[in-house]
Amino acid sequence: MDPDVTIIFLGNTGVGKSASANNIIGRRVFPSKASFHPVTKQISEQTEHVFGKHIRVVDTPGILGSEELIKTFCQDLPQPFMQLLFLVVVRVDRFSEEDQQAVEAAVSIIGDQNFRKAYLLFTCGDTLKNRMLGDVLHENSSLQTVVEKFEGRYHLFNNQHGGQEQAEELLLNFLQPAVPVVPQEERRIVLIGQLGGGKSSAGNTILGSERFKTGCDFDLVSTETVSERAEVERRRVTVVDTPGFTDEALTPEQLYLQIMRSLVEASPGPHAFVVVVRISKMSAADIKLFELLPTLFGSDASKYIMVLFTHGDKLRGQSMDDLIWSNRAVSEFVSRCGGRFCVFDNTKRGNRRQVREFLRRVDDMVEANGGGHCTSDMFKPNLTQKERILNLLKPIQFLFDVLIAGYVSVKAGVGCGLLGGLVGLLAGVKRHKVVGGLVIVLLGGAVYKLTSDK
Repeated sequence: MDPDVTIIFLGNTGVGKSASANNIIGRRVFPSKASFHPVTKQISEQTEHVFGKHIRVVDTPGILGSEELIKTFCQDLPQPFMQLLFLVVVRVDRFSEEDQQAVEAAVSIIGDQNFRKAYLLFTCGDTLKNRMLGDVLHENSSLQTVVEKFEGRYHLFNNQHGGQEQAEELLLNFLQPAVPVVPQEERRIVLIGQLGGGKSSAGNTILGSERFKTGCDFDLVSTETVSERAEVERRRVTVVDTPGFTDEALTPEQLYLQIMRSLVEASPGPHAFVVVVRISKMSAADIKLFELLPTLFGSDASKYIMVLFTHGDKLRGQSMDDLIWSNRAVSEFVSRCGGRFCVFDNTKRGNRRQVREFLRRVDDMVEANGGGHCTSDMFKPNLTQKERILNLLKPIQFLFDVLIAGYVSVKAGVGCGLLGGLVGLLAGVKRHKVVGGLVIVLLGGAVYKLTSDK
């Protein structure tokens, strides 16, 4: 029986090729141990039925010094008739000049014809601790260059604690590639939600590196609207992180003004407004936000909203659909968003499948909206909210008119200037007639001056 896919591991000695091959198969087949000397000295292979596929895994010795042996093996493969996946293995915690030479040798053996079937496989993911792969790549220009050469096709393995699911994700990405995206297509995303809901962590997960401050300390979380940009899955992604709401602070006016500020950061307009909600922690602020958003988002703007549930690890096998429909407020709001939602487990930031799924949903929304984005015209407050804003401004407007009228009256004189000031005040309290009031004040003052000079 011919395999559905043949996976060939290539790379320097000691980078974790054999351990990664064992991870895919799900058991220890290839010798793998820490050693100062090469453990794999010849090409060996194993066929196994995993993830519903018939997989052939090929382990190779360190490529430097074995180029001809490996090249001959690859050339003898019936390439036109088989599904090939080349995994060029690199340790994430070490990339020496020798490792770089090994990558170049692997690229040469793979050749231009098969290069799009090649992925970078970073190993030793356990050494990242709480850091993200994107941060490591950003700090190492040599690794960045390699990733760019592979056009962003890379994956991360933790061969100690990662489990077989990371191998399944890699195979799914290869066998069922995402819908092609135009290189460098732009996506602008605004995150809104309650304080402590996980907006900043979600933003970091999307961008693949620590860009936004996170933490339990109130001094560390977002207090202003900020944006960060990165290239993610062949897209230029801008994420706007907004200050979290509390039940006490959330008003229609505050929500409207915050949306306006986020539109500036996501200029010329966001492709998606993402309401971030923490699983198992539905607060009064969340409920209030669900109630207020529909009043601000008109029928056009509502097409650009989706829900992102964070702390996906809390599900513990429970269906997200069941959880949504168990809460009336949540289910109604998700329905208003056209049923668009996604789930993040921010404790597994190395799992890029959740990010790809999220971006796919954003892409679907953009396509459904004809490729357009939100504009400020879509977020006009209703009449009740306008009246509230004007009511807040009336005392300030009245005080301003009184001060101006009084100042001009004193400067112009008490007689006609005072009369003019009074008339100006009466005219000025009417909205948009302040200028007319001031003109009358000045005319009154001028008359007084002319009569007093005589």
